[in-house]
Amino acid sequence: MPPRQARRPLAPLTLAIPLALAAVPALLCAGPAQAAEQAQLQRYAIPAGPLAERLNQFAAQAGIYLAGDAALTAGRQSQPLEGSHTVEQALAILLGGSGLQAVPTRAGHYEVQPLAETGGSMALDAISVSEAAEDSSYRAAESAIGDKFETPFLEQTQTAYSVNRQVLDDFAVSDLEETIKFVPGITIGNSFGGTQDSLVKRGFGNGSDGGVLRDGIRTSEGRNYNSVTTERVEVLKGPASLLYGMQEPGGVINVVSKKPTYHWRSTLGGQLSSEGGGSGYFDVSGPLGESGFAFRLIGQHKDEDYWRNYGVNRDKLVAPSLAFESEAFSANLSYEYSDYTSVLDRGAFFYNGHAVGDREHRIDEHWTRIDGQRQYASLAMEYRFSPTSRLRFNYGWNENAYSDYQADPNAYDPATGELRRRFRSNPDVERTRNYASLDWLNELELGGLRHELSLGADHERHDESNGFFYQGPNTWGFDPDSPHYGDLKQVEVVNPSNSQQRSRVRMLSAYVKDNIHIGERWILSLGLRHQRFRQRDWAGIPTQIGTNLNKSKNLPFVGLVYKLDDEFSLYANYSESYKPNVIASGTLVESGSDPEEGRQYEIGLRYDNGWLSGLVALFDIRKENIQTTETIDGEQVTRAVGEARSRGLEASLNGQLGERWNLVANYAYTDTEVLEDTPANEGNELLNVAHNVAGLFLSYDLPQSVLPGAFRLGGGARYVGSREGDMANSFELSGYTTYDAFVTWTLPNLIGKKTELQLNVDNLTDKEYFISSGGTSNRVSWGAARTATLSATVDF
Repeated sequence: MPPRQARRPLAPLTLAIPLALAAVPALLCAGPAQAAEQAQLQRYAIPAGPLAERLNQFAAQAGIYLAGDAALTAGRQSQPLEGSHTVEQALAILLGGSGLQAVPTRAGHYEVQPLAETGGSMALDAISVSEAAEDSSYRAAESAIGDKFETPFLEQTQTAYSVNRQVLDDFAVSDLEETIKFVPGITIGNSFGGTQDSLVKRGFGNGSDGGVLRDGIRTSEGRNYNSVTTERVEVLKGPASLLYGMQEPGGVINVVSKKPTYHWRSTLGGQLSSEGGGSGYFDVSGPLGESGFAFRLIGQHKDEDYWRNYGVNRDKLVAPSLAFESEAFSANLSYEYSDYTSVLDRGAFFYNGHAVGDREHRIDEHWTRIDGQRQYASLAMEYRFSPTSRLRFNYGWNENAYSDYQADPNAYDPATGELRRRFRSNPDVERTRNYASLDWLNELELGGLRHELSLGADHERHDESNGFFYQGPNTWGFDPDSPHYGDLKQVEVVNPSNSQQRSRVRMLSAYVKDNIHIGERWILSLGLRHQRFRQRDWAGIPTQIGTNLNKSKNLPFVGLVYKLDDEFSLYANYSESYKPNVIASGTLVESGSDPEEGRQYEIGLRYDNGWLSGLVALFDIRKENIQTTETIDGEQVTRAVGEARSRGLEASLNGQLGERWNLVANYAYTDTEVLEDTPANEGNELLNVAHNVAGLFLSYDLPQSVLPGAFRLGGGARYVGSREGDMANSFELSGYTTYDAFVTWTLPNLIGKKTELQLNVDNLTDKEYFISSGGTSNRVSWGAARTATLSATVDF
């Protein structure tokens, strides 16, 4: 598309946000959407076979969402489906002779139920539908992140959120930090110059907290999200140690990968950035004959200019996966390899509470970057003894191996306006994780009560290392107001105290969780984890032992749910966390670091009417031995804070506001305080934590216009309040509001293929703001300037 045509939607888009916000009060009074336009005939070719498998296949082809109890379809066979039919006709054929029917619940949604003469309607859990239905709603009806069972929203005992594929696609989410716009109470921490995921959840968290999972398996530090391989992002707030082991108490974020599909699909896509460059990818998936196997292959090449005055982000990715499915057994084997070069941007230097220089010009050098390779491998297997009892095995391995090159600013002279900088480099860093778990999941009746029982054990290994740490001499002469690059040389002088760092953690645990349904309204959840770990850290030339621990811990969990009616429920829980403090490479060890220990009390109210869901939660967290990094005599030193607390409120509302509107709204108030530390820091607030964070995002599907195809537009705003920049609270990052917008044009039958064009504009008003602090005045990250991206995809 010529550039002039691509820019035309920008003018009306600037009006989309205020118009959408003005419509909210009226839309909140609207009911769920009724059936929309008449269904069109569609060509199907589905052979006879296991009913559950064929329903999954059909749902993916038809673009619908199927709900139902998997036990209903167990052992049943489907009829073959050939020819052109409406969705209702096709479902009737597939279910013919099975004693089941598909009942429409709202537009694009169907529920599989027994026919009236075989027992009538019943409460149903979701049938697992791979790549299921391309539901345009922002609502997530179920989640397994808190229970390992798919648990309906109103029955969840902890606060969980899901950012589904539609949200990720609409707002062209490119990294994990962008997903927090759609979840309350998360801010950004020290991201090591924009090269690592670092998310502060309910006041706690950093880039090395182990709080990012990939398909339930803890990942290494670095970037762990890619839009072309991710299906959705789930967030579990509060301590998650019961099921996920060593964690800090703010919560975990799980990136769920795309899986192979049992229907043929292939997509080509690309993206152009207003900064220059872009990316292209392919995604191919389908069955391997009638063997029960299916595959998926995803590849991407990215070469995109950085939004400041220089720098390039490059990434080459390939991700194959293989799945097998039978009546009793299923397995999924996946691998992902990424070879990347990322900009390492030290951001801004603060002096007397203000940044020197400007947003446009970097204070680094052209050679500052991080080069590396990321790898993920996982194997998931499940054997079903019966529809209510199954054994699940998971194994995962991931590695991030990289070299970084830094132009590190460490002093400012106001008399001359010059910065002092030095060359620093970790040229040989490796971070690996190995994880294995075995779970027995049961739904059974005991003592007249229904139980959802999880019994499991897991083993985890963390290994981190770096070789020689290089640090050049301090050099004055850089003017941030009128920068001249090339004067700072890469002088490879070994810093012996920061070299040859090693960290090894070994963990072995057993756990149990039981959700006990007492009558129709009460659910009591009890859990316990027994956790053992061995940790050893050492660093320096000559070697000095930092941490050498061998400990165990029992971690209890208690949760309670009361269903007020079919739309409201109350919940409360108590949980604990326990995590070893791993000394980050490139820092000194002040002393042996004891593990972090945390606990949380939480109460909340949920609402779900089938098209709109929301919650309000109150929490109180206390945590001991919080690891932090400070600069002492020019060196980064790691130590532990005695005790801190965080308490606050979270609220969210997600889903459909009528037939054409979708909404994501959230708000969080978080109050933190250092309770025990050095006298200078006691009573201070934790860094990078805003008292107030809010977001509101809307989308609207336009009615049929004179142009072919369908149009979808939307946008929103996110507000982040002021945050402290260091533990001493010596400087502050100001609050800010940013606006985003998008428009999508979908052509379902362009040359016989579905084609989609989308324009996204982030930071619409080009707001200048600071997104986070690295804990010191010389490591403050700028938020990105206004950026537009034009995307195109073609489905074959």
